[in-house]
Amino acid sequence: METLTSRKYWEAYYKSSSIEQNEIIRICRKYDGLFDVLVASCNEPPETIIEIGAYPGRFLAYLSSKYLLKATSLDFNSDKTKIIDSFDAMDGSILKEIIQADFLEYEPTQQYDLVLSNGFIEHFVNYDEVLDQHTKYLKPGGAILIMIPNKRYLRKYYGLLVDRTNLRAHNLKCMKIKVFRDFASRNGLDIEKLSYYGGFAYQVHQKLNFLQKGFYKVIRSLSKKLNPFLELHPSPFYSASIIAIFHKPNV
Repeated sequence: METLTSRKYWEAYYKSSSIEQNEIIRICRKYDGLFDVLVASCNEPPETIIEIGAYPGRFLAYLSSKYLLKATSLDFNSDKTKIIDSFDAMDGSILKEIIQADFLEYEPTQQYDLVLSNGFIEHFVNYDEVLDQHTKYLKPGGAILIMIPNKRYLRKYYGLLVDRTNLRAHNLKCMKIKVFRDFASRNGLDIEKLSYYGGFAYQVHQKLNFLQKGFYKVIRSLSKKLNPFLELHPSPFYSASIIAIFHKPNV
């Protein structure tokens, strides 16, 4: 399967990311409502979780701490340090295993109550195949949460102006609700929640020239004012993400 990024890209992307407890909580707690739906979607109280593309481990450590889950990280990144440090920062988190492997080649040796995939599938050309492989890791009766950015429509044009490098690393074709409905249908999964999510994501991931900085500051200011309203009215035209929660029925 053809990818749009590399190991080097991700190690550079997260090189300066913070793994302090306060920062992990700040980033993750705004998704607490989704995490509660994920856990409630399991037939039994979950005990294990795996995150696909887990580096640097912030979401995985947060979930492990919040729900007392035994956590497994799967990522092809060559550096374990940030993942270990993320778990050290979160009280009560349980890091069971770090699997350093290519998701496209690795064959799982066990299944898990919960599967998390955050910002992963959109970096592949054959995203449908990547999605389908996620189900190999999920126990019957378990649940899976997939989150991807939404970079279509307004966010595409914004990216072309001030975040072109990051935009090129994403496959916009997968950023449709229909992709996830079809995934559920192909794999016999129940849809627990499927929607656009969040306000306008104005953050950028590249250095800006003088004109770009001016434009960015205007959009940042407007977004901060409008996002409380936009978050209540999700739309494919501006929402930051697509979130999808599925339940795998018992056979």
